[in-house]
Amino acid sequence: MIRVLLSVGLLICLFVPQHSIADHDSSSEQIYWEVDLNNGFISTKPMIIDGSVIVRTSDFWSGDDRPKVYSFDLQTGNENWRFTNNYSRNHDVSPLSFATSSSGDCGSWGDMVLVGWTDGKVTALDFDSGELIWQSQTEVLDYGITGKMVIDQDQLVVPTNKGLSKFCLADGSETLRVDLPQKGWRNGITLTDSGYLLGNEEGILNQVSKDGIVTSQEIGEGKIRHAPLVTTAGVLIHLQMQSSSGIYVDGELVSTEGSSPAIPLQVGNKVYLGTNTEVLLLNCEQSCNVTGRTDYQTSGEIVRQYIPERVDRVWFSHNSQDGGWSYGTPGQNLTLYETKHNTFKTAGPGFSEDGSIAFGNDNGILMVFVGQISDTEKSSQANDDYSIDFDFGLLLILLLIISTFYFQINTKENTVVKAGLLVLLVIAVVALPDVSTKWSQEVSKLETPTGDWDESWPDEWQDTQVLVIELPNETLVVGGYSDYNTVEELTEIASVDLGLIVEYETTDIGVWITSIGGYTGSGWEFTIDGTRSNVGISLAEIDEDSVVRWSLA
Repeated sequence: MIRVLLSVGLLICLFVPQHSIADHDSSSEQIYWEVDLNNGFISTKPMIIDGSVIVRTSDFWSGDDRPKVYSFDLQTGNENWRFTNNYSRNHDVSPLSFATSSSGDCGSWGDMVLVGWTDGKVTALDFDSGELIWQSQTEVLDYGITGKMVIDQDQLVVPTNKGLSKFCLADGSETLRVDLPQKGWRNGITLTDSGYLLGNEEGILNQVSKDGIVTSQEIGEGKIRHAPLVTTAGVLIHLQMQSSSGIYVDGELVSTEGSSPAIPLQVGNKVYLGTNTEVLLLNCEQSCNVTGRTDYQTSGEIVRQYIPERVDRVWFSHNSQDGGWSYGTPGQNLTLYETKHNTFKTAGPGFSEDGSIAFGNDNGILMVFVGQISDTEKSSQANDDYSIDFDFGLLLILLLIISTFYFQINTKENTVVKAGLLVLLVIAVVALPDVSTKWSQEVSKLETPTGDWDESWPDEWQDTQVLVIELPNETLVVGGYSDYNTVEELTEIASVDLGLIVEYETTDIGVWITSIGGYTGSGWEFTIDGTRSNVGISLAEIDEDSVVRWSLA
């Protein structure tokens, strides 16, 4: 009898639902899977095309790690392929593009994933295998390609660090090169009937004809960090300024708004915008007027989800520690859509025609929901499922413990205890895999940092805050600080004491340092006590005895 009960208990344990790979929601038949890419931010929205999820990573990488492009099977989450750019720099934020197989005057091509990199390369990858079909090089000053590329018939139009280039989709040969006097950052291209529009870091809007003739217009003192929008009321620019932003239409200021503007979205004559304080809706039929605004913090991509036979949704990423995404219409309450891994994010969700959604956050975690999400769901689903199954597992454990003790008391056989412990082990390994995952995550948080203290430093710097700056020709160190809370605070005050000029810049992905002591290189990155941080300098917290080290990327 004892053996029968133990066997039944073991079989029940084997059929407890698992969550390490995929979850099935019985009410909506939805599959959920996730993968930790482990090598940086997901700063642009994933693409879901023909049963595959394509996503890219970007980071202040160091060591042997480099930015990548991945392809995963939509249904299973299995990796199809990955492509690594061993020479790309930081901040790979140019959105991915997809070219459907076709032909033109310059040749024919198959289905391709098109990628722009900060080392100035443009790569065309085979959609099915990820193999490199062709690559072309553009110029690099600070960063190479960071803006949105567009496809114009058989040509790929690319916004470069300081200009515009066109490439034949069939073989990557350059068919047009236009040099511009100003640098660009996230300077996306807009295709018009007569040519191309793109802005730059000096608030200049450039119109480039298809044969390369440039006409320029100064919009204002600020930065154009999105593809210009062509409305019936005129060309709309959301200009990023020092501590605010301005909405301009044909060069005229329409409205002054909050700082760190998001990448706007145009749907017909409606334009959706966002800042660090709110999201806005403009109607641009005759003139552009603000018709709705809702308090919200976003600085990334605003994207549209097409839903057949239903009202489309507009999504906003919540770029804060709490994270999450929301959808809705500015002027009304937004619907919050939470995930297992809420944190900072600038990437919008990616969608498929069947309603599947792919989310990526600034910790490099890709989360995919396969199948239509109902109106009542807010994606606490993944957490709810986990809680239900976790409780079920605990119930099984409790019943088996009671049974084991019952038989132990009545039979006094040690074999019962041994068998019961074996069953409990099987439950822990098979029925509750998420427990081990969560345990390892919490243990990693408790790990002691490797430290970055140098015995040659003065003893009085012990247990104080120390700043190290590794310049190309020397390393500067200063210590003895206290009561600073973040890397930004310590760097700002200590660099002054060292006599160094530090240049900062606020971008869509946060505050970052562009130059220290006149050195720019490929960018600067920092560690805290020898460990890289997952957040930017404004949010990276330090202790009273932390060592912050800056080095060129």
